[in-house]
Amino acid sequence: MDVAPRPDAPRPPAPSNGRGASVVRAGALSMLALAAVGLTRLVFGSLTSHATDRPTYGTVGILLAASTIASLLLPGGVSAGMSKFVAFHRGAGDLPGAWAVHRFLAHLGLVSSVVLGVATAVVVRQVHHLDAVGTVSLAVLTASYSLYTVDKAAMYGHGLVPQYARIELGTSALAVVSTVVLLATGRTWYLLPLCLGYGVFVLLCRRRLAQHRRRQQVAGPGVFDRRQVLAFAVLGSVGTLASAGFLQATQLLAGHFAAPGEVAYLVAAVALIAPLYFLPRAMALALFPAMAGAQGAGDRSAVRQQVDVSTRALAVAMTPVFLVGLAAAPLVLELFGGQGYAGGATVLRLMLCASFFGILQVPAVNALASGTPRQTRIPVASAVVGCLVGLAVVAVAARPLGAVGVGLGYLVGTAVTALVPLVTVWRLYHLRWASPLLRCLALMALCALATIELDPLRGWSWPAALLTVAAPLVALAVLRREVAGLLAVLRGRRAAAGTS
Repeated sequence: MDVAPRPDAPRPPAPSNGRGASVVRAGALSMLALAAVGLTRLVFGSLTSHATDRPTYGTVGILLAASTIASLLLPGGVSAGMSKFVAFHRGAGDLPGAWAVHRFLAHLGLVSSVVLGVATAVVVRQVHHLDAVGTVSLAVLTASYSLYTVDKAAMYGHGLVPQYARIELGTSALAVVSTVVLLATGRTWYLLPLCLGYGVFVLLCRRRLAQHRRRQQVAGPGVFDRRQVLAFAVLGSVGTLASAGFLQATQLLAGHFAAPGEVAYLVAAVALIAPLYFLPRAMALALFPAMAGAQGAGDRSAVRQQVDVSTRALAVAMTPVFLVGLAAAPLVLELFGGQGYAGGATVLRLMLCASFFGILQVPAVNALASGTPRQTRIPVASAVVGCLVGLAVVAVAARPLGAVGVGLGYLVGTAVTALVPLVTVWRLYHLRWASPLLRCLALMALCALATIELDPLRGWSWPAALLTVAAPLVALAVLRREVAGLLAVLRGRRAAAGTS
């Protein structure tokens, strides 16, 4: 059954160009804030890897992966439900319903976060023999990060994007400064800076949301379909666990199949690909509430335009960036962790190819997840199937190939996960994606095969440097029509923003 606003709720006015302009503004702010998030993890990883040996850094990465996976068990779905249903009811003009959903999911998120924090710390303590400080730090990190995802989604669902961006920037800076201070004093409590950053974020967001509710003076308890919201949260948890959880699980799998030094290669690769998700995650945070609001208002054309333009933009913008990463992988790893990390170039290249698929699917997944209950099940099913296929490849390839086999399994699984929602949305909205997306994928495949198979390109050399410069230029030349079309769209939206 679809979500419906209260019968007496006022219907919103017809969509206008202002909606598209607001999505662009929200996307820009989201990209700035998420750049701070990704850079925080990147700086944290680089500082920690330089301050420790590879086995120690690999252990830190395993702890971070465990906390992230735990946060996806239920809080990941709760945050998706918060973003969708709060925006849906607001789009339908039902503010009491929006706040009712918020209260229900906020309580569910708090309880599940605390329980998962304690459970994760207990389990990991038994496996990795953590001391008291490490155990408490892992519990606090898991709980605070889980609440961070829920409260961030609430800020987007209620349209508080500028306020969220300011809080995100401030707490990210706090985490980086705390990391520098911690390492300068020689302490080994590596998780504490992230605990501090996420904890302060949660406190500031909850204070801002309470102020927003008081200003709106919402009357009445509000009505919403609790069964559908809960079902979506559970499905969302399954989907995020099978997709984002699979990425984090690669580090745990490497700890089982690969040598201790190779675990650090995968931990470093996961840290390095995180900044590449700035643009798609910013798009998702802005697009998902906008799409949910458009679905609530019955504006199917707005959803079609948003998923079409955003997918083309991701393909065109990210292909040159990924080509540079494939060519310069040994140099990037050496700068990140030191000379001993350059040997993980093949692992990083496989993870880059996998991330390209993961990024490309983001608008399609958001379009389906913001739609009917039947549509929301499609990306969840594809994520589960992709994860199972990827794990099967890991089981076969990881023992003889080590970390490279884990990276190969993640690439195959992510490709399966991404293609199903992409093809579904392409057919559902009759989009013309075949030619530009195939060209982007062909460029990625050619560059990946060259860097992995040709000896002069496996390390950092003059041929690799030449490829680093030439590959993005070739990509822009091949995709010149798409670039021109997207620039025209952006000029039109700027004009709409100036008149709104």
